[in-house]
Amino acid sequence: MRSMLAKPVNDVLRPLHVQIVAGTSSDPAVKGFLPARKAIAAANKAGMPLGAYLDQTYAKPGATPDTVRAMLKLADLPEPCEAVCEIGAGSGRFAEEVIAAVHPARYEIYETARDWWPRLSELPNAVMRKADGRTVAETPDRSVDLVHAQKVFVYTEFFVTAGYLEEMARVVRPGGAVAFDILSEDCMDEATVREWIRISSFYRPTPRAWVVQFMKDRGLTLAGSHFSPLPPGTAELLVFRRG
Repeated sequence: MRSMLAKPVNDVLRPLHVQIVAGTSSDPAVKGFLPARKAIAAANKAGMPLGAYLDQTYAKPGATPDTVRAMLKLADLPEPCEAVCEIGAGSGRFAEEVIAAVHPARYEIYETARDWWPRLSELPNAVMRKADGRTVAETPDRSVDLVHAQKVFVYTEFFVTAGYLEEMARVVRPGGAVAFDILSEDCMDEATVREWIRISSFYRPTPRAWVVQFMKDRGLTLAGSHFSPLPPGTAELLVFRRG
């Protein structure tokens, strides 16, 4: 019966490369996708700021500010920082930290989950852009000092990730930085991979060497990396600079 009900839905979704399948998962990657109202209510009930609550619940305390500090140190952005672009801002917890640190005159946000838009649009100097899940089409070439994505490419299919990397290289200006995290080979230790297998993980590894060469071919040099929690393991944040 379930398969009969799913078929007409999947026929509609096929052009979007989306399919409904039966099953359950204890994967923390799946648990992390919370509706805005539910996440905000849970944080309020816990008496915690949303970002701190999400770190404590889905990563570890202080993970977001630690990641942003490491990213900005490697990015070595020019002063003043005129524009930042974030792909998949979600709850806005990374945006809050970046804005507080560099005070950009414009913070462009691409987010497909519309229920987070009211909160995101209230961030200082936020500019909400139309998100198509593939590009940053509304951002001009070489127009931002920093373009970043946090906990995005660990979920996306390879061709989606590659397309976004192409776009990030397009919009960053000379002297600017591109930053994003991936599940690189260094994140694939024995215990973590075994746990991915056990929970049928939704995570999507990406070859680090390929990423470094891909960005190098587009005029970007790797400045360094930082490992951040992504239960049951870690993700590697890569920071590139355009000279």
